[in-house]
Amino acid sequence: MFNKIILASLVTLTLSHASDEFSSERILGIEVGYSSLNTNKNGLNTSTNSAEFGLKIGAQNKEWRTTIAGNFFTKEGHKYKKVMLEFDRFVWASLYKTDSIVFKPYLGGHIGWMKYTDNFSLDDNGMVYGGQAGLAWNVLNEVDFDLGYRYSLTNIEELDNISSVVFGVNYIY
Repeated sequence: MFNKIILASLVTLTLSHASDEFSSERILGIEVGYSSLNTNKNGLNTSTNSAEFGLKIGAQNKEWRTTIAGNFFTKEGHKYKKVMLEFDRFVWASLYKTDSIVFKPYLGGHIGWMKYTDNFSLDDNGMVYGGQAGLAWNVLNEVDFDLGYRYSLTNIEELDNISSVVFGVNYIY
């Protein structure tokens, strides 16, 4: 319960700050990726690979991007749903005003909540956290493409980690 209160407080504070700082560029996006779900049950390590789908909403400026993302995964009885607060720092942006395509590499992190079930007996939820890196490129004034790698850890006992390669399309308004 304490973790949920901390997470809710963090999300509320970040969103209130983000709305003041980033009111000029808001983001609405979809993403699809290839994820590897690594579990450890009774000393037996297994990996399940499949597609991951997600939605995100957030805000950005030339240096930072903050989003709330929801992702879903289902394969061979393994299912998860996670909601995360993601924050990215654009490391470098090409000449933003003169380039027709702007490349923006980023490094970031995420924290959130996850519900995980398998086809045996596990139905658990817990915190999820990790890091991410990628490249966003602005192809139109209103559209960003995003290609990234996300590595997540969780406090769910039988779930070791999740690694994902994700492609997203973000509408900027």
